[in-house]
Amino acid sequence: MKNIAVIGAGIVGICSAYFLQKSGYKVTLFDHNEPGSMTSSGHACTFADYACIPVNSPTIFKDLPSMLLKQDGPLVIDFGYVLKNLPWVFSFLKNCKKDKVEYIASSLAHFLSHSRLSYDELFKEVEVSQYINNNETLYLYKTETEYQAAKYSINLRKINGVKIKELNAAEINELEPNIAQLYYCGLIFEGSRYTINPIKVSKKIFESFLQQGGSFLNKKITAINNYENEVKIVSDNSTFDFEKIIISAGSWSKELALMIGDKFPLDTERGYHVLFENNNKLINRPIGWSQSGFYIIQIEEGIRAAGTVEIAGLHKKANPKRLSMIEKEARKLLPMLGDMKSTWLGFRPTLPDAMPIIGQSQKNKKVFYAFGHQHLGWTLGAVTGKVIRDLVQGIKPNIDISAFNPNRFN
Repeated sequence: MKNIAVIGAGIVGICSAYFLQKSGYKVTLFDHNEPGSMTSSGHACTFADYACIPVNSPTIFKDLPSMLLKQDGPLVIDFGYVLKNLPWVFSFLKNCKKDKVEYIASSLAHFLSHSRLSYDELFKEVEVSQYINNNETLYLYKTETEYQAAKYSINLRKINGVKIKELNAAEINELEPNIAQLYYCGLIFEGSRYTINPIKVSKKIFESFLQQGGSFLNKKITAINNYENEVKIVSDNSTFDFEKIIISAGSWSKELALMIGDKFPLDTERGYHVLFENNNKLINRPIGWSQSGFYIIQIEEGIRAAGTVEIAGLHKKANPKRLSMIEKEARKLLPMLGDMKSTWLGFRPTLPDAMPIIGQSQKNKKVFYAFGHQHLGWTLGAVTGKVIRDLVQGIKPNIDISAFNPNRFN
């Protein structure tokens, strides 16, 4: 029985550990935080198999001045951070060309098309049905101008197999009568679903992993040492020997990969949410708001307004202007919202081409990577876990993951 370590207990790491343990490996999961408690818990709660459109966009060149100057738009870039990280920014902008964006969208759409089946397989064994709602996601456009500006991305989704139903204002009002009638039109992403409690879903999968014989160590990794037949992980003055390791530590994977000798241009999309007190049923599904780039979702804790993208790194404090914008716009959209309960800032691991790193290290064949899923980690957790299981077993996955090759930045 091979002894394997998975570093990082977000949804990708938990699913990878689950599938490996189920396949007969002895798996130890490491994280210095509680499993599922970080970025995997604070997002917009959607299984977004429709979300193949990257943040990279052909229109970004004309929008860039606004992104650098405004701090309350759907996508903002911190000017000081940009100056310190120009190589990443240049690489990001190179991937905003039309042909690159369409390649990224196609690659992500192919991978996303397997996400639901992979979770369905997992959910047959891990009972989480009480936390899953099958009402489909609704995305709203405030004006005809906004809708027309989005036609390129809408058509790109359709080309890549995303099923979309377009709704007029009257049809939206019939579906969601409590939403203020500020919108021009909207889209339903057919077949989509969401969770009302992501942390409980993560914990259920984690508990099943433990019941299968898996282990969890609540420890921070301080070093990874490479040897011919094993990899040694150092933590809190303790050393652990493994035959293979998987690095799936989200935004913190860059430093761990450097310990192996691999250098990746990994950065973060900082995402925010505001949680509102609410005891009444106000909405029936996740509702996206194009003008501000966030979703509102009714979950067990209340109503969460979550999303937006801020490129500003791991260390800058939360931006109060973004939190204020989300609260103000959410109240416009849903006037019956209760008091603000809490706020949150999380870090989505992001590469300049908006695609994950999934595959084997070229520096050490005993090391595998599964990180960089940006805002799709929750959606792609199960399918990534299955692919990692295949790669560790030396089996070629039945899904084309060539676009996510760890060597593509070399």
